Amino acid sequence: MNDITTVAIDLDGTLFTPQLDYDRPRFARMLAACEERDIRVVIASGRQYLSMRTMFDAPERLAFVGDNGSMVVDRNHQQVYAAILDDDVVQKVVALIDDHPEIRAVASGPQGGWMAGEVPDRMRVLMSSAYENLVSVGSLHEIDGPVSKFALVTRDGQADRIAAELSERLDGALVPVTTGHQGMDLIVPGRHKAFGLSHLLERWGRSFDELVAFGDSGNDVEMLAAAGHSYAMGGAQQQAIDAARYRAPSGAESGVMQVVEQLLGL
Repeated sequence: MNDITTVAIDLDGTLFTPQLDYDRPRFARMLAACEERDIRVVIASGRQYLSMRTMFDAPERLAFVGDNGSMVVDRNHQQVYAAILDDDVVQKVVALIDDHPEIRAVASGPQGGWMAGEVPDRMRVLMSSAYENLVSVGSLHEIDGPVSKFALVTRDGQADRIAAELSERLDGALVPVTTGHQGMDLIVPGRHKAFGLSHLLERWGRSFDELVAFGDSGNDVEMLAAAGHSYAMGGAQQQAIDAARYRAPSGAESGVMQVVEQLLGL
């Protein structure tokens, strides 16, 4: 398709298999084919940029939208945008988390992240894979750096109730969005993946109409709705399916690479 100039790819539930990996040789071939056609590839995730860049063999050839749009980095590690939460908002969220001992939380920012309290081993492994420079603290009151986003994990079946309460008590300062880990992220209203992508597209002189986007969950909705060519993955949440124009095979089937190869005629 001659009108494609940019490809944006979510990670968890999209590029990644259930084992949190992907077909690296096939991805490398896809990236090279895109570069030959001057198509830019962007990794757009709720994960932290510092962590995302370690997941690719040549991160300098990729652009990144991290923390659901709060961090935007062009190729060759050029920072384009970083959103930082006001201290009063951070303290309000920490107070809310204090009221809900069933919530496990990570606060993340451009330099690292903080994880509080007693955390099950499975969650510790998962969060350590998603965040670089992750520090364990007794309480999130011990945060000592800038914060871009909070990631929360709740008990099974509690996410919707907790999200509704947080929305009310935060009074619009932050918005809960679902993620691929049966949890939620708290993001600044309007600071979503499509917002982050808009910085790159404007910088490159490209448009959303020329964008192919892949996603699977609530934090992909704005990106999927804005893209001229958008795909919800096999196993995607219904809100992602509703926002996307097309369906793609799952991450376990290397669905992203399958679709891009077809679009490029490979």
